[in-house]
Amino acid sequence: MPERKRVKLICPPPETRIALEHSYTAKPLLTPTEARFDKILRSLSDGRCHILCKPRLADFLDHGKDSIAFNKISQKHVDFLVCRSGDWMPMLAIELDDPSHLRAEVKKRDMFVNAVFAQAGIPLVRLHVSELDEVELLVQKLSTAWVSRWQRLDAPC
Repeated sequence: MPERKRVKLICPPPETRIALEHSYTAKPLLTPTEARFDKILRSLSDGRCHILCKPRLADFLDHGKDSIAFNKISQKHVDFLVCRSGDWMPMLAIELDDPSHLRAEVKKRDMFVNAVFAQAGIPLVRLHVSELDEVELLVQKLSTAWVSRWQRLDAPC
């Protein structure tokens, strides 16, 4: 039997300081509200699907090699993307809306993202942060979106 090679991580010792033009430090990926919703969502899904946090739109939407289309979505993300477990097909996206979504520039961004998802045929579920404790409402909204997407995928072209 051939000897297995050990994989070694190559990284500097923790005390090493690297000089860069700008300073970078780690921060949590999710806000406390997003982390709370992630826990709820994972509990509701019970491992039956893949849940991605903050994926870029360009990572799961085909833009047909159109650089202008790519540029419009490359710097945008959704809070959560739920995919089928077998083939990782996007089934629905979730945005958690807080008071910041009342600002004009955020409303403009939201309208664009809504239109992109409508064109792609992927339900975009917008939940106000005040709804996160209403489990029955969450289940109803998410189930409706999932079924809607499933029907679109099963429909003949």
